[in-house]
Amino acid sequence: MRRRTNSWWFLVCLAAACTASSARAPRPTPLPSLPSPVPLPPGSGPWTFNYAPGAISYQVSRSATIESRSDSGSHRETSTNLTHELLTLEQVGDTIHFTAVVDTFWTTTQGTIGPVQPVQLPVQLLGSLVGDSLIVSADSVTDKCSPVSSALSTDLHNLLVRFPVQLSQGTRWRDSVDLQTCQGMIPTMAHITRSYVVSGETEYQGSPVLVVQRTDMIRAHGEGAQQQHRVTLDATGTGNAVYYLSPKDGRIVRLNAGQDLDLAITASGRVHRFKEISKQDFGYSR
Repeated sequence: MRRRTNSWWFLVCLAAACTASSARAPRPTPLPSLPSPVPLPPGSGPWTFNYAPGAISYQVSRSATIESRSDSGSHRETSTNLTHELLTLEQVGDTIHFTAVVDTFWTTTQGTIGPVQPVQLPVQLLGSLVGDSLIVSADSVTDKCSPVSSALSTDLHNLLVRFPVQLSQGTRWRDSVDLQTCQGMIPTMAHITRSYVVSGETEYQGSPVLVVQRTDMIRAHGEGAQQQHRVTLDATGTGNAVYYLSPKDGRIVRLNAGQDLDLAITASGRVHRFKEISKQDFGYSR
């Protein structure tokens, strides 16, 4: 019974990206604490935000806590890691082409689950932002269910957003994302409806930035196999994000995101339920 429980914990740990690097990359330093926003006098507005071409370096701090909802005992695991990503953008007409590379994926906490899945770095994805659609080239995904590739693809959908031509305080809009990802070793399709609102202008690290808040509705379904057993995964939940935009530099200088998900993993007629709370903090390095 203990062995079966551990196998499910290992599966959901992979869903939270509990993956170690097999490369000897330098360990990134933790991101500095995010200071409280300092309100500025209302600007004249409206603002215009366009992504600047060139290379952008981000450090991503992640954490995820997964708790069992099926067993009578209390089971909880927490995973944290730090990732370094290099995003290179090229503007061609109205299309933004990108190359994204992960060269560090450092797990700092693994809980009591045991060895984590190694991965060979760097991992690279290619694609384009065409209109409101983010397209990741299938040829750039060498492992169809790689936790690092899935994390990078999810990050790209957070970092590359088509903003309206003009942004004023109170501007609202919506979009949706159909995201192919990997929860554990289960190929999963997630549908996310995202709602945005411009909160206004504030100050971050001594420079004016535009603050955009986002709320998400998330549904996901996946099917795969573990030890010759058919496995299905269903997830529902909510998310949120806060963008700090620099219209002058054409950069997202900071992004905080989080998700609160209910997971149901079904195998051999049994349903295993979990609660997952995850956070991501993206910091732009000049």
